[in-house]
Amino acid sequence: MNSQAMAMLYDEHEVILQEMQALRQFLETGNLAEGRDELARFFDFFRTYADKYHHQKEEDLLFSLLKDRHAGLTNIVEALETHHELFRDYLKDAEAALHQQNWESARSTLQRYLSDLTDHISAENDELFIAVDEGLSEAEKERLYFSFLDKDAELGVDLKKQYENVFL
Repeated sequence: MNSQAMAMLYDEHEVILQEMQALRQFLETGNLAEGRDELARFFDFFRTYADKYHHQKEEDLLFSLLKDRHAGLTNIVEALETHHELFRDYLKDAEAALHQQNWESARSTLQRYLSDLTDHISAENDELFIAVDEGLSEAEKERLYFSFLDKDAELGVDLKKQYENVFL
């Protein structure tokens, strides 16, 4: 059974995966030149929900805990942190390509983003989160969960719920 902390991260992944599917469909059928408003909505979601609410929670709380107390997970944690930086770069690069009206570059950058983010989520779900639930004490998992709640409160619970309600 998943701890409340890992369940929260799994649930956030589900919301992110649903938005990723919507972006995939848009990239396959949408006209990037005419879809600026829709693209702006996607960029907002991935920067705010996926990065600020989810990735920052992982980086600031989960990853720092694991690096401090569970040295065996340091390599995977560092790789996942590198992915987060890459995802931020993908979004910047795609947005720059859109501003330059380089539609194919923007499309291919966003497709790489989606592909790499899919692999990243799989690694976290199938490896890291399981290792966390097996390796942390009950007290550590409980503290982590309440730290996650505090992080959401700091960023704004109502805004987070607005992003999530699109898919509930």
